[in-house]
Amino acid sequence: MADSLALIRRAGELRDWAEHEADESVRSRLMRMADHYDHLAESQRWSEAHPPDVKALGDLLTKGD
Repeated sequence: MADSLALIRRAGELRDWAEHEADESVRSRLMRMADHYDHLAESQRWSEAHPPDVKALGDLLTKGD
């Protein structure tokens, strides 16, 4: 997955592009895309801060009861 800083940078580029767009529907779409990039960046930062615990995952998969 992409680096969270790259995702944030792309969101900023989309917002800058939207500011110069005359068509309201295109501007709105660009802003929604930027919001999605921000959300992806936040998810990526959370994943980096909370890596999966391999032992816990293994325990979940091997629980037979």
